[in-house]
Amino acid sequence: MHGSASLPTMDEVQQFCLRVLGAPEPAADAAARARAEGGDDRVALLRAAARECREHAEHRNGGDPGADGGDEQQAGLSAAVARELAASTARLPERQREALALRELLRLSYEQISQVMGIEQAAVAPLLARARLRLSAERRGASADLLQDGCQERDRALRVLASRQDSEPLSAEDDRWVLAHMAGCRSCETAHAAMLEASVCYRAWRSE
Repeated sequence: MHGSASLPTMDEVQQFCLRVLGAPEPAADAAARARAEGGDDRVALLRAAARECREHAEHRNGGDPGADGGDEQQAGLSAAVARELAASTARLPERQREALALRELLRLSYEQISQVMGIEQAAVAPLLARARLRLSAERRGASADLLQDGCQERDRALRVLASRQDSEPLSAEDDRWVLAHMAGCRSCETAHAAMLEASVCYRAWRSE
């Protein structure tokens, strides 16, 4: 179920690069280079695309997306929500942009995301949770207060909520715990709603 599956099309690879880099020209270049070296399965190809995006960011001042051509890309988006999402996503750290694109755009499993990004599988859920909360905060022009909350169980809650949201395997203990925790923790309930909203908005974002 979580194997290589079919290769993504060039459009999918380029869309991934575009979400990470924020500008069409470097995204097209990164996608082309990834295709030339990416191997013959999906994970290998996307790993190459992620590496090309990181190398581009390292050679660019500050590594911020949208610095070279972002306005052109935003002008090509059809809806106000897409323009807003492009700008909000551009303000996220690069690894968060990668994780969101791999999960929300390409629908990779946590195992596949860990392989593409070169991180432990256990790190994927917390990374996605924080990316979603940060995106939600950026869309509102607010500080990411939901990431720095007084709840003593916030880290566990975010990990379990992200895994549950993405239909990843959970232990019966974690599943029972999070349901009980959410019943008594308003802040984690609010964070969960923000994560769900961010996912829905990101998935609805389509470039022309």
